[in-house]
Amino acid sequence: MKASDILSVVVTFALAVLLVVGATAGAGVVLGDGQSPTTAQPSAPAYKTGALLPNPVSEDGAVTSPETETKNTVVVDMSHGNDVSRADMQPLVDALVSSGHEVQFFSGGSSGYGLASSSGSSPLNKTLRNADAFIVANPASSYNNKEVNGIEAFADAGGRVLILADTATQASSSSPSIVPGISSGGSISATGQPTNVAGRFGITFGSGYLYDMTDNANNFQYIYGSAVGDDAVSTGANQTVFRKAVPVVTGGDATPVLASEDVRLSSTRKGGNYAVAVRDGSVLAVGDTWFLSPEAATLADNEQLVSNVASFLVTGDKDPGAPKKASPSTPSFGGSSPVSSSGTGSTNASA
Repeated sequence: MKASDILSVVVTFALAVLLVVGATAGAGVVLGDGQSPTTAQPSAPAYKTGALLPNPVSEDGAVTSPETETKNTVVVDMSHGNDVSRADMQPLVDALVSSGHEVQFFSGGSSGYGLASSSGSSPLNKTLRNADAFIVANPASSYNNKEVNGIEAFADAGGRVLILADTATQASSSSPSIVPGISSGGSISATGQPTNVAGRFGITFGSGYLYDMTDNANNFQYIYGSAVGDDAVSTGANQTVFRKAVPVVTGGDATPVLASEDVRLSSTRKGGNYAVAVRDGSVLAVGDTWFLSPEAATLADNEQLVSNVASFLVTGDKDPGAPKKASPSTPSFGGSSPVSSSGTGSTNASA
């Protein structure tokens, strides 16, 4: 290529560069002299972040001890794999013990199957004869007929019975039994709820839990309950808090004492008013155990409810010796006596 041709190409390229730079600079001058383009702002009002703050639930109450002239014995059943512990109901235990009452956590016989002894009785019924109140919650295995009959006779004789249930669980798988011909799975409850005990008093528990998406204790599963009627159990418990409470349905003489309004049932999504606690004389059934815990016992009016439950348990007037000892029958498995470190099959908590 000749030198003149090379020079021509260089000059042409330089001119092109100058034109591009000049056009860009000119555009910048024009944009700088004119109005900057603007983006349209939304007309919606600013969101008030204060609406995100939770509504405080009072928690400054205190569970009070029941005032009674007699010192009673309250038995908490643990012999059926019950999904509840002393820690789960410590405020209730403390209230009872501080009043001089005795609380026993009954572990049952060594066989663990709740079968009758050779005398025709059962370890549970034997324990109930010396008790004034009985608490059953979330059993993993069913109560047999002798035990259910004994609990019914206990209540009919004036003994107080507190039945507690949480959300139903799936049936446990069957496993081999150490007793020939008996599968331990045969005694496993399909729900984990004390259905056959409650059913004897015309009470059943729902299969789902109650929830409220609008008016709740800062979580849709933490619902409010309110007093129904003028029963002593609900006196002063105008606003209570329950966690995943199950509805309690009555078909007998039991009547609601606490209910949740405008809530929905998880299993059906059906909205309405549901009873969460019912009472039939000496029997009280509540579709929640959490309200007794240290975490919940002082929320809203829960401390009044727990105090009322404590009074309910120790203000009965049970006939001595009930349930009566059954007549001797054919010997059956499980005849051993309850065994524990104290030799009585129960862990005592007394003042």
